Amino acid sequence: MEEIPFTRPLIGEEEEAEVVATLRSGLIGTGVKTEHLEREFAAYQGTRHGIGTNSCTAALHLSLHALGIGPGDEVITTAMTFVSTASSIVYTGAKPVFADVEPDTLCIDPARIEAAVTERTRAIIPVHIYGQPCDMDGILDIAQRHNLKVVSDCAHAIEAEYRGKKVGSLGDTACYSFYATKNMTAGNGGMLVTDDDNLTQLIQSQRDHGMASGAWTRYQTGEFQEYPMIQLGFKYILWDLPASIGLHQLRKIEQRHQKRLEVANRYGAALKSLSDHVEVLKTREGVRHAHHLYVIKLKGVDRNQVAAGMEKRGIGVGIHYRPVHLEPYHREEHGHAPGECPVAEDAGGRVLSLPFWPEISEEEVLRVVETLGEVITECRES
Repeated sequence: MEEIPFTRPLIGEEEEAEVVATLRSGLIGTGVKTEHLEREFAAYQGTRHGIGTNSCTAALHLSLHALGIGPGDEVITTAMTFVSTASSIVYTGAKPVFADVEPDTLCIDPARIEAAVTERTRAIIPVHIYGQPCDMDGILDIAQRHNLKVVSDCAHAIEAEYRGKKVGSLGDTACYSFYATKNMTAGNGGMLVTDDDNLTQLIQSQRDHGMASGAWTRYQTGEFQEYPMIQLGFKYILWDLPASIGLHQLRKIEQRHQKRLEVANRYGAALKSLSDHVEVLKTREGVRHAHHLYVIKLKGVDRNQVAAGMEKRGIGVGIHYRPVHLEPYHREEHGHAPGECPVAEDAGGRVLSLPFWPEISEEEVLRVVETLGEVITECRES
């Protein structure tokens, strides 16, 4: 039978035509297409500013750096995330402090954030994991009471809303990914959004070597200008080729989100037959789930055996994620050990991500679930 991949991007004629137009323009660096995407993305998120970057990791690092986070500081984040979230903290010289997660959503638990706050805590990075918004009322309350910054990792959550507001409009900054597997892809790239005018000006300079202004603007005005380096910065800019793809991906995102919701509901209904060995994550009240990934937790069966069995049968699966504090780097560099975040550690050994993209067919979903049932049975009997 034909293999079912883990995910499949949808790149249409609009994206192809925009890329060709950009190539023919002769301006393939950071320019007008990047600026257009920044404006449209900020408008979609309900924020004043969008700042294109070459990755979500870069956006997270820029946010923390511009907010003054540095050596001696602590930043609280979730133990259940990709390593890049924690890496962005380490890049500043600050220490990542890992908080445990809610068992039914795998989002960071505000009670565990509160318990982790010390006199050195400067910021919180909530991760809206799999597209599920965190409990932002609880997180923002903690931040206000302890005078902490909030930088949201929205890599999975472009369409997500919390109590009627896009999650990107909550906190000091929010950071997004346009990686190849994301709901809106440009192959790579990212976006930082904020309402803070001064922070925007600072980050725009820091993402481009600390230059006073974007050098590409000379091609719009036709006027020669010097661009002095006013601070130490980074090479974190987005450029027009991925932005050309992103413009049309963004314009399709709402239509595709409705299909994501249908696929998620289809999985939820089909997986009821496997409820003895499959736990479906819950969606909290008052949110709009972006449905970036469809993640289950297995019960009474070895996850790695199941994953290997699915792959052997041509069904692509993923693991999102191993608890980041137990990665070898963090264990060796920061002395982390099992038992610090028991909920995340339990989930990290049981989570399995199923094939998921808006255009996956009903027949493919049913085949995935049927195959999952067969593999679980084989693993339990072996």
